[in-house]
Amino acid sequence: MNLQIISLEGHIYVVNTVDENGAHLLIGNDRKPRQFHCLEEIRDYFNPRAFDEVWLEQRTPYEEMCGLTDDTSPLKVQLYWK
Repeated sequence: MNLQIISLEGHIYVVNTVDENGAHLLIGNDRKPRQFHCLEEIRDYFNPRAFDEVWLEQRTPYEEMCGLTDDTSPLKVQLYWK
């Protein structure tokens, strides 16, 4: 299983777990997407669960603002999570 961390504006992160059935958004007790404020908070939440890969993905609205097309891919960086 992989972990996909999505960085949003305002220092907010949401998390998907990704398995052979697709991506699954982590939902809180309030039935809304669980929000985190830093990577360490995410690590503490999932400790000691191991993932095959952990990816940080940054999505911003700025690509559209500077004239890039909608098909511009978000920045993705694989993280060392051990």
